[in-house]
Amino acid sequence: MCSLERVDENSVVFRDDLWSCELPTGYEVPGWFFLRVRRHALGWHELTQAELDSLGQHLKDLTGAVADATGARATYAMNFGESYAHFHVLVAARGEDVPPERRGGNIVNLRGERLDRSAALELVPKVRAAYEAVVSTR
Repeated sequence: MCSLERVDENSVVFRDDLWSCELPTGYEVPGWFFLRVRRHALGWHELTQAELDSLGQHLKDLTGAVADATGARATYAMNFGESYAHFHVLVAARGEDVPPERRGGNIVNLRGERLDRSAALELVPKVRAAYEAVVSTR
């Protein structure tokens, strides 16, 4: 089992058989989350059909929950595949306080300036509740 499965339960938004969403270790910026496949896979080409089929729904539900919980103007979903050798999508809330030159893919440059594990952990229960509310209406 991948070491990413051993995260603090307080940082977990949800888990199912295929996917997990939690605060990303080393990227604990308030409003940022990893949606990651639970088994070890390196990239898109290694995802199973079941993982691919469920990814879109999880991204829809999660980005909506993050937007609801944070009040973010935009919520990004990014996959680069270079920082972690495990397939994941970084879901990042983008508030009005993010300057134009740090929007889009450049938002990842905020990592060094906005790391705040305690503030990020405070958002987890809010995002979890928003996620559960979205899922319960399907």
